Amino acid sequence: MTIYILLAVLVLVAIIRYLNNRNSNVKRMTGQQALAAHSAGDGVFVDVRTPNEIANGKLSGAKEINVTSASFRSQIKKLDKNEAYIVYCRSGMRSARACKIMEQEGFTDVTNVAGGYMSMK
Repeated sequence: MTIYILLAVLVLVAIIRYLNNRNSNVKRMTGQQALAAHSAGDGVFVDVRTPNEIANGKLSGAKEINVTSASFRSQIKKLDKNEAYIVYCRSGMRSARACKIMEQEGFTDVTNVAGGYMSMK
């Protein structure tokens, strides 16, 4: 019985993720693609990790906007919505959430770094 409940929950989660992402314009790139874009000066990099995580290193010039902060939305509203943004966190999960919020706020060119900062080392 427990296995059936677990399977039902997994299917439901997959359906919700699909429905949430089907109309999304958020792009994805690998850590290596992000490093190449950073070297070329392409896009505005946004580091959405916590200050403690950033203290251990970040990409030079990246804007620091903690996605777990209560002020995240108000901070991103100060950004130019017409710029191209490349967003990263530690592993790519929080940055995916940040990209979704940015898209909801009207940003049109947002890319999530799949694998996050860990994939850029």
